[in-house]
This record gives sequence, C-alpha cells and structure tokens, in this order.
Amino acid sequence: MDISTIVNIILCVLSFVLASISLIFVVITIRQNSKMIENATRPYIEIYFDYSQTTSPNGYFVLKNFGTSSAEIISLKYNDSIKNHPKAFADISAILDGFIGNFIAPGQKFIVPFKLYDFQGSNAIFDITYSSGKKIYKQHTEILVSNYGKLVKPRVVNDNMKSISFSLQEIVERLM
Repeated sequence: MDISTIVNIILCVLSFVLASISLIFVVITIRQNSKMIENATRPYIEIYFDYSQTTSPNGYFVLKNFGTSSAEIISLKYNDSIKNHPKAFADISAILDGFIGNFIAPGQKFIVPFKLYDFQGSNAIFDITYSSGKKIYKQHTEILVSNYGKLVKPRVVNDNMKSISFSLQEIVERLM
C-alpha cells in the first residue's frame, strides 16, 4: 500500500468519526431544545395559602395555573388536617374534590375559603396530578398554615365605615 492510500484511509476514518460526533451533538441539542420548549409551554399548577382582612381575617387556599397552557386535574389529594377542618364556613373537601376532572386555563385561579383561626391540624399537604396533552405532571405542596395566623395586617380603624375602610386597604395592598 502506498502512502497516499494510507492517508486517504486515515482521512476517511477521521471524517466518519467527526461526522458521528457531530450527529451525537445534534441529537443532544434537539433533546435539550425539546425539554426547554416543553418547560416554557407547560402548565404549572400550584396551591398556596393567602389571606385577606376586611372586617376579620379570612384565609383561603388558592389553586392557580402559573403556566402557559391549560391542564386537566386528574387527582388532588390532601391530608387529614384539611379533611377534618370544621365545615361551618365552607366544605373544603367538597370544593377540592370538585376540581378533579376539570380543566384550569393559564392564569386561572380558584379560591377555597378557609377559617384560619379554627385550624387545629398540622401542615396542610397537597398532592396534585394533572395532565396537558399526553404529559402527566405531579406537584407536592406542604403549607405551614399556623404561621399565617402570626402575620398581622395593621388597619386604620374608622368606626363609622370599618368594613369599607378595611376593604379599601386590602385592595390597595393587593395592587402594590
């Protein structure tokens, strides 16, 4: 074998190796782009706790879709602290169970009233399973509800128009 044939064989092998490496990088890049696109367009459903104070403090759980696509809630499980909460104010279990099988649009939120100072349980634990298209997502949330009772919202009190005054102060806080 002459030297030019050996050089050509080496160049062919190197070309094949470089083409294989390039192909591997293209496949990796396509997979990463696919994951980035999915993360940018998927639903992100979260449940959190908030409260307002108009005449008296009112707590509520908020179920919200922070993502950019709609999702169907497949299951919403919660612990006994929520199940055993007094139902005089609202039947929290019935409201939460009502979300199952329903869709939630991007930016849409649902408010579940909750009597903060009647809560006797430990942390509120929620496990949400939801789908968008063929993808299934899961979200686990643990909320230390008792800490919210320690937060104070100072209010200027005008005895003649207490409820209007508190409501307007709440609206101003929400807009900030």
